Amino acid sequence: MRPAPVPLKRTRAGRSVHQAPPLVNKFIAIVVLVVVALRIDIDRGVTVGAVVCVALFPVWFPILRQYWGARLLLVGGLVAIGSGIWLTVLSAPTHQASLGQAFGSIAGLVGLIAGVGFVLWARTVLPDSQIAIWYGAGILLGVSPSSELYAANPWRFGYSVALTILLLGITLQLHRRWLELAVALVLTVVATLTDARSAFAFMLLTVLLVAWQMRPTRPTRGKSALRALLGLGVLGLIVFNVIQALILDGALGEATQQRTLAQLNETGSLILGGRPELAATIALMQHQPWGFGVGTVPNPVDILAAKTGMAAINYEPNNGYVDNYMFGGHIELHSVIGDFWAAFGIPGLTLALIILVLIVRSIGVHVAANTASAVLLYLGIKAVWFMFFGPFFSSSVLLVLVLGLLITRRVPTERDAALQRPGPLRPTMAQRRR
Repeated sequence: MRPAPVPLKRTRAGRSVHQAPPLVNKFIAIVVLVVVALRIDIDRGVTVGAVVCVALFPVWFPILRQYWGARLLLVGGLVAIGSGIWLTVLSAPTHQASLGQAFGSIAGLVGLIAGVGFVLWARTVLPDSQIAIWYGAGILLGVSPSSELYAANPWRFGYSVALTILLLGITLQLHRRWLELAVALVLTVVATLTDARSAFAFMLLTVLLVAWQMRPTRPTRGKSALRALLGLGVLGLIVFNVIQALILDGALGEATQQRTLAQLNETGSLILGGRPELAATIALMQHQPWGFGVGTVPNPVDILAAKTGMAAINYEPNNGYVDNYMFGGHIELHSVIGDFWAAFGIPGLTLALIILVLIVRSIGVHVAANTASAVLLYLGIKAVWFMFFGPFFSSSVLLVLVLGLLITRRVPTERDAALQRPGPLRPTMAQRRR
């Protein structure tokens, strides 16, 4: 299936300009965005949205050339899948393998790449604000009130992400910076009242960056993305320390204060205390640097190595979370980087780093140009956190939107413009070879 060609009209000067995209393309984009965000499961990690995006490969593949790093992402994904299968075969003499887990890991990565490709195509027919709105609506429709976590905290484990994307997308559509700032401030306050430490940090950082871009500026040539990223890093450290101090003073509630104190007393670090899986990941990387492969089941030696690493930070690893969630017939390291390394080896780790670079670079470019909207900042900050501290399975639905919206567009070339022209204006084969 190919997108309908964009019709051209002639100006008085005889130049060709693009008319608005056909309604059918917009309709396809909206429906598929909602379906992808709904995450309707078919079997073993395969979703309806992923199947649709793979089927629409001929639609979005030609668009990849227009975006910085998009084709590298696709190639990196294919290489990682091949590496994951090879590692599974290599591990067979010492490890059991689950075909269902292997299929799920591969399907998850294919769904991510195809989803990102489709969102990149959707950006050619819809503005970023509408993509965020429809995707946020899809996540909202997919919220399940049946889980135990939802019952404990409906905002934090149900509506927080969906409504944040939806509301900030609406403010982007209205083109009002002050409204973006106001909505982000309200969401920051809500996070403080709902025992959501990470959400509070994401929103506070978003608020500060939106406010920073509202300052009066002079047009200059020397706006550097690298300088913006260095500033973001410093700001992130300041925000982290300020939030930790606020939590310990009880500003976010007694429950959050007690949980944070327990983690600090246990490991000496809020990060390690809240995410001891990081210690397990480092220990496993030292134990088996090349990774394990898709569907590979950890053996007792692997589990002992991981638990030893966790015990080194004074975390008690002999519990149901470690035995069942992390290593119960599979390897789950609660980070995209860790999960990619375990399943796909060094190429998987490289792919995760490519994704991280694409996200961070895009944030730097937008902030340096004062074009970073609140929704893009929120998504980018949250995605960076997920790369280190979020499992791939639950992070993938957000990564599709993050990468699809944040990857920066290349400057169009004359060849790209020619390829988009219908009929006799399309380039000849000789032109294509250039």
